Parts: sequence; structure tokens; C-alpha cells
Amino acid sequence: MTKTKHAFLMKRRYYRKKIQYFLMRHVIPVSHRDLKAFHTGPKVFANSIPKAGTNLLKRTLNLLPCVVPWWTYHIDETIPGILDQLHTVKNGQVVTAHLPWSKSLVEILISKGFGILFIIRDLRDKAVSDVHYMVHKSTDHQLHRYFSSLNSDEERLMAYIRGVPEHCYPGGIRPKLWEDHTKSMLPWLDEPNCMTIRFEDLIGSSGGGSDKKQIETVDSIVKHIGIELSQEEIQQIAAKSFFAGSRTFRKGQIGDWRNHFTEEHKQIFKEVYGDTLIKLGYEKDYDW
Repeated sequence: MTKTKHAFLMKRRYYRKKIQYFLMRHVIPVSHRDLKAFHTGPKVFANSIPKAGTNLLKRTLNLLPCVVPWWTYHIDETIPGILDQLHTVKNGQVVTAHLPWSKSLVEILISKGFGILFIIRDLRDKAVSDVHYMVHKSTDHQLHRYFSSLNSDEERLMAYIRGVPEHCYPGGIRPKLWEDHTKSMLPWLDEPNCMTIRFEDLIGSSGGGSDKKQIETVDSIVKHIGIELSQEEIQQIAAKSFFAGSRTFRKGQIGDWRNHFTEEHKQIFKEVYGDTLIKLGYEKDYDW
């Protein structure tokens, strides 16, 4: 992809986001369900570490009868006044985000009556998923050219773990490192008003998890955001929550990292992310 085409695609994506953001700020009920959700539905802030199950959680929430799926939007960090985007959220609306914890953000969410959710995933599976996404699914990603130029998936995964040099980014400007961004999300784990969800608990048997745990997790989400559903409704939502047709979907399989990590990958990953992996609860120590 040429630099001109990349710039065009990035500009087009930016304006799409601006239009979407405008529409989501001015939601209009067009059906009886929309109107009911507008008056009695929850406001939901669905936060996540990028590529840690955002779409899985979003789909689950959009299946709730008191949520309007086409009102769901993602916080646009390219638009000034990130927190201001939360002030116009309506009942029945889900907002997804990749925002680090901050006192000001939590205060806004609580004052506006949001149900706060935070989904996490094994960072090793996330690494494998990220690399695949940048190479095969997002040709307009700023690192698509760099990762595609590498000789093998093994080399790409190592480059991802170690960190991509600044000169490989368009304009030579590297955004916040994945390691730093992930660590900035960790305080959500201790936020009393936030429910932490594990991707592995929500994926169900289709992704190598447990259907029983999936149903329990959906039930906990429903209760946390303050709505009441029958057990039959919860089971139906759980059964439909996993969807392999998403643009960002690859496998969704728990523990798939074991099919890709070499001993060298493991060693470097422990050095860079080992402590974070333990804090997230995916390992007890460095002996894995």
C-alpha cells in the first residue's frame, strides 16, 4: 500500500468516526423497542484492553432487549474532549472504549448512571490475535506494511512482543506502547463500581470455554447493569453472543498462544509483560 493510499484510508476512517459520533449523540427512537429502551434501558460503559474481547462483549450487550444495537458507538480518542462524549449518552445505549482508569472518568460514569464493565483477556492470546489482525484483516492499519514485510509469523510475533521501532510508524511517531497502555488499564481491576469480565468466561464452549460459565457471566453482567431477565432469556443471549463473522474475529480460542509461542517468545514475553500477566490473574508466577 502506498503512503498516499494509506493517508486517504486514514482520513476516510476519521470522517466516518466523526459522522458516527454525531449520529450517536443524537439518537432517535424509531420503534417501540427503541422507545422503551430510551426511557428505561441502562447506560453501559463497556471498556477493554484493545483486542481483548470488545466485540464479544458488545455483541452480548446488544442482544439485551433493553439496549438498542444501532445506538452503540466507540469512544473516539481522535476527537478532542474524550470525556465530553459521555455526557450525551442516552438510556439503552452502549459505549465501548479502551480508556485507562482515571478519577475524573469514574466520577462522570457514576454521576451519569452508567453500568461499568471491563473485559480482559490472556495477553498472550491477544498478542497472537493482534498480529493476525494487522497482517490479514486491517490493510489500512499503520503497521500493516511493516508486519507484512517480515519473513514469518514467528518473526512478526517477536516484533510485536519486543515493540516496533519508532521509524516503522508513519511519520516516525510511535503511539503509547502496548505495555504502558495495558498497565494504565490495571486500576480498573480494583474499581469497586466496575465489573471485570474475563474473555475466557464469556466465550463459551465454541471458543474452548464453558457454556455454564458463559451463562453465569451473562447473568452477572445483567445484574451489574441493573436489569432483570429470566433465566431462559439469559441462556438465549449466551448462546448467541459468540459470532465468528466479525471483521476483527480470528479464532477466539482460549490458549491458542501455545500453538505460536516458541521458548524464545515465552522468555521475552515474561521479561516485558510477565508482571502484568500475573496481575491480570492469568499466571501465578513466571514458571509457565
